[in-house]
Amino acid sequence: MLFTYVVTGWEGAVHDSRMLTTQLEDPNSGFPHPPPGKYYLVDSGYSNKPGYLVPFRNIPYHLRDARRRGGRINGPTELFNYRHASLRNCIERCFGVLKARFPILQFMTNFSLVI
Repeated sequence: MLFTYVVTGWEGAVHDSRMLTTQLEDPNSGFPHPPPGKYYLVDSGYSNKPGYLVPFRNIPYHLRDARRRGGRINGPTELFNYRHASLRNCIERCFGVLKARFPILQFMTNFSLVI
């Protein structure tokens, strides 16, 4: 498990795509863009852009959809979405491990930084 970039200071209600867009537009952010031929997996809430893989829209995406049909995958786009969901589940488990190791991350309290 390796986290390559962390952003702090955003409220929890801010959508991930807004945070990503802000980091991509800021040349001083230090955000590590994917190298050529490599991609970051993003969920369906993000827009499709070079270096970022979103699932196909209007095609079953969640693993439970495939399981409901007895594990049958219908076509290459559904297979892509199935594998995309499998990898995203792995990523979400990494966040779960991080939160279990550092429980304070789940219940962050705002503290004034003014002295």
